[in-house]
Amino acid sequence: MLTFYQEPFSHWCVKAKKILDYKKVKYETQNVGYHDKRELIKATGQDYVPAIVDGGKVVTYQDVPDFLERQFPNPTIYPDGTRALTKALENWAHYRLEEIVWRYVVTDFPKTFKDDLERWVFVELQELKRGPMELMESRRPAFKADMEVHLQILEEMLTQQRFLLSQKPSLADFATFGALSPLSYSGNSLPEKFPRLQAWNRLIDQI
Repeated sequence: MLTFYQEPFSHWCVKAKKILDYKKVKYETQNVGYHDKRELIKATGQDYVPAIVDGGKVVTYQDVPDFLERQFPNPTIYPDGTRALTKALENWAHYRLEEIVWRYVVTDFPKTFKDDLERWVFVELQELKRGPMELMESRRPAFKADMEVHLQILEEMLTQQRFLLSQKPSLADFATFGALSPLSYSGNSLPEKFPRLQAWNRLIDQI
């Protein structure tokens, strides 16, 4: 059985977990603290999540999709010849969309931590990167408007089919679901003005 190391709110981890579940792979989950990576480093020799340990083999976050595709090819995460386009959308989801969503919800995230030290480390690191939480909160209307521009792109992609690239889910769907997952994790939701995106989100959530 595989061991899956994750931070539950990580968009990379959400994507990887969806692939595991879609392919019906058996695995055990090890949660990693935002502030304490010692067990992860001991098990994998590095400090990024997600990470999969398969016997003596360690699979790090960027290699997880293709490792799972090779080991468990059915159902595929590259349906209908969409591999190249799927990879492009995966990249957009991780390196563009996720940050746009994250800055909108980041001020809601401290309340999701049960451990005081973990919460403190989170706030310290986020403020080093982004500035004071109070400033981020004051900019939320602008952040929301920017986010909705990108959500509209996804809404239009779902006009002709249930999933982003075809009638079957793909890596692009799982990566995009991961990029949007900070909304629900922090107690927010997709705006009602995007009904097709909401329906798509429910479909992926049920996998």
